[in-house]
Amino acid sequence: MGRLWDRVRQVRPRVRRCAAAEDGQTLILGLGLVTLVLALLLTIASATAVYLDLKNLTSLADSAAAAAADAADGPGYFDGQAGSGGPGTLTDPGVLETAGRDLSAQPSDLSGVRIVSATAVDGRTAVVTLSARSRPPFLPWGILPSEGFTITATGSARVATTQ
Repeated sequence: MGRLWDRVRQVRPRVRRCAAAEDGQTLILGLGLVTLVLALLLTIASATAVYLDLKNLTSLADSAAAAAADAADGPGYFDGQAGSGGPGTLTDPGVLETAGRDLSAQPSDLSGVRIVSATAVDGRTAVVTLSARSRPPFLPWGILPSEGFTITATGSARVATTQ
């Protein structure tokens, strides 16, 4: 038993020297881990901001398309008389005008919202495509383009007529 304790006494200084050589390594590892977690959280927050901007733009496109479908040739629709193409017929200029009015009346935090296309597909379906710029927070704008990302959303609405 005495030999074992002698052996432990000899090993003890070596263990202390090895442990002293590792001083400060845990701090560097901890700082690296905190930096990695913080970068991950900021990236997730920026991706979420782009997703929310896309949802907002989709809502605007749906609203503009619904407004255009709702404004379908009123007198022809309600009187049952054929207008320029039948009751409730949509036209490309009418869809574009109504979508523009609806878009200007809607509040939005997006920058650069514009109508890419506004068409009446078959005279009964309004399709509105919008684009905007999304500039999420927490991204290094010195490395990435400072104007942000272009996002695009399409909304459609159909005039329902019963005869």
